[in-house]
Amino acid sequence: MERYETNGFCEYLKQYQKPHTFRFYDTTKSLLVVAKKQDNEPMMRIIDDRIPKKDLSNELDAYEKDFGNICYHMSKVSGLPLFWLRYADREILTNEDWVTLWESGHRRDFRPIQMKDLVSVFRSYNIEAKLENRTPQKQKNDSLSSAFHIWQRECLRVGVFADIDLIRLDKTRTHVASIIELKRSHYSLEQWRPFAFDLNNFSIISNFCRKLGNIPFYILYHEQIPRKSAAIEEPNRRFYFPTQKKGVPYFDKVDRLKIFQVEQREHVYFYSLPYPVCRGIYRIDDWIERETDDPMDGE
Repeated sequence: MERYETNGFCEYLKQYQKPHTFRFYDTTKSLLVVAKKQDNEPMMRIIDDRIPKKDLSNELDAYEKDFGNICYHMSKVSGLPLFWLRYADREILTNEDWVTLWESGHRRDFRPIQMKDLVSVFRSYNIEAKLENRTPQKQKNDSLSSAFHIWQRECLRVGVFADIDLIRLDKTRTHVASIIELKRSHYSLEQWRPFAFDLNNFSIISNFCRKLGNIPFYILYHEQIPRKSAAIEEPNRRFYFPTQKKGVPYFDKVDRLKIFQVEQREHVYFYSLPYPVCRGIYRIDDWIERETDDPMDGE
């Protein structure tokens, strides 16, 4: 459930000059799907929302309200409870720390709650959960993890988690039309394919898409190139976004995207498994501006 601090595609969306239907590209907020371990079947969702301490007492801004409304709409469609955790951004959360919680089952305002009491909240929705009495420790590879991510990994036993990277709304901007997983690495567009170790994550998101009415689930891949080897001509600079991987400076190069659509193959083992099918390579503006119900026709 590692998440991006920045991602070139999200940064490109933030500065895009035309209206678009992508949402969730603010990486300080994460929508998590929690599923059963035995079959990756979703049972609840959690908004992991870390806020600068100075802003925590403020009312929700326009982006937060839009984010929350979309998540709540998905709850009504999927029938899954939604829990919104809002807390001051920090490195570590412990069982004794206080956060604020909103529950879709009650529609009340945010209320203060200690992290250890989340287990009782989940159980009130018939979701079995256990608490480990540990003090979470931030590890070297946790630089891009949230405090909630570290806490749930160390202290909460409630299933398996998958992070929703992006969603796309339909033309009316009232319904979720598709879910998008973001991937990037040094492999060329032609070489890269989804890795087998991501199958569980793909399975969770695929199952969630089924609960939303069998909406499409896409994997969007773009290349990363070392900054020292990048010779960028001026007209193309808008497609390159600086980032780092293990301390090495890279660019997210987003001018072209490779798109996979995840299909479900039925009755593999004891449940269906996801199978990513390549739909083509697209120029980024073509992918952003294509209508959600257009046929796939990449390069």
